[in-house]
Amino acid sequence: MTFQAPSRVIANQKLGEDCFKLRLFCPQVARACRAGHFIHIQVNSFPYPLLRRPMSIYKSDGKKTIEVVFRVIGVGTGLLSQKTEGEELEILGPLGNQFTPLAAGEIAVMAAGGLGIVPVYYYALELEKQKLEKQVYFVYGAKNKSELYCREDTEKLKSKVRYSTDDGSHGFKGYLTQLLDQLIAKEKLDKNKIRIFGCGPDPMLESLSKYSKQNNLFCELSLEVGMPCGMGTCMGCVVKCADGQAGEVTFKRVCVDGPIFRVPEVIFG
Repeated sequence: MTFQAPSRVIANQKLGEDCFKLRLFCPQVARACRAGHFIHIQVNSFPYPLLRRPMSIYKSDGKKTIEVVFRVIGVGTGLLSQKTEGEELEILGPLGNQFTPLAAGEIAVMAAGGLGIVPVYYYALELEKQKLEKQVYFVYGAKNKSELYCREDTEKLKSKVRYSTDDGSHGFKGYLTQLLDQLIAKEKLDKNKIRIFGCGPDPMLESLSKYSKQNNLFCELSLEVGMPCGMGTCMGCVVKCADGQAGEVTFKRVCVDGPIFRVPEVIFG
């Protein structure tokens, strides 16, 4: 069920340059949300900026609070970064679909690029609650060490965590897909049991999509796009998709058909 509900800022923590973690008190959404869902935040009580801002949910206690992590990229996120404890924000959510459940014996590989960590971190936490952490690997990459904004949280995960940076300043030097390939080889993971769940910038998702197809791996991607209305009305978040049955190209709305899509459904480029 989706709610249009008031929320209250509990904390607004700066994680790095222009990156913030916002914790909100909103029991209705906290009880209903699951990994993969997102919310729409109205950043002011008056209509400026006019459109809400979509944010994937980073964490929920399942009872009262939710958290989102974001980077300042414009007016809306700039205003959110200035919110202080006690301020109220109206939110719409939870919205979107969820990651596929992990079955017994399957191996989850969370692939997080930059702030794409948000939905897959939430899913890793959910799997820990299900006592499935021994079946979870977490690969987290960024341009450099300073952009691994959520490393303090990932280091607390019970799953097996590996890092990559483009410049080699932390962990494996190279791209996330290269680290993933190394991980599968070193751990001798059964490719038939691997389930990849990824989120990040488009170039990373495109590479992950290609890698998954080349190796015949199950892979779901959470897309990061602007979603003006969040409810499928405005058609402002459509992506090109392959129609598996007819072999034709179609368009789907990320906000209501996603944001999670299975490879090779989404067509990049």
